Amino acid sequence: MDSTTTLVNPTLPTPYFLTSTDSKNATFYAHPGIPLYTITDDGKQMIVSDRRTPGRIAAIFHQREILPNTISFPERNGNAPISVQKWLRKTKLADGTTAFVMGTDYGPYVWKMISGHRQKVYAQYDLDRPIASCSFHASVSNGKPAFLLEYDAEPLREDILLAYLLQRQRVISEDRLIDVFVGSSGVDKTS
Repeated sequence: MDSTTTLVNPTLPTPYFLTSTDSKNATFYAHPGIPLYTITDDGKQMIVSDRRTPGRIAAIFHQREILPNTISFPERNGNAPISVQKWLRKTKLADGTTAFVMGTDYGPYVWKMISGHRQKVYAQYDLDRPIASCSFHASVSNGKPAFLLEYDAEPLREDILLAYLLQRQRVISEDRLIDVFVGSSGVDKTS
């Protein structure tokens, strides 16, 4: 029996965009302009609502003053809140790189720093092939994608979206602290 090889063009990653530089009240959409999720934030909780299914809440980030911040996915784990530090755990990789390990229903995924404002996401078992590329620039809504998600990683979209929002918030907060303590030095933070 002869075998033949069929070449198939790989599917391009899907870009996801934010409608605003302020993610407190923004919409995530896929190109070309398909609204997918609305983010509302009242300072105590950030709610990620599914625009395609009215009334469906994809995730909630609970911001607390004294206790650790938590997240919950209403359709998973009986809506039980999970500590953010447990779900998106900071770690050091074997090469000394700081990373964050995100626990998902599909296994652990690693958020690896590429630069001060860019991270890539990898399956923990394959740190050579990224499944998502994320940008945390303050100007991310000006036609620049917030993140690119590989086709085979679409089942992780809601996990990636919530982790993206948390990582972006962390990076922007660190930038503000640096500006306060060091002062604005005219350093370009777009790389």
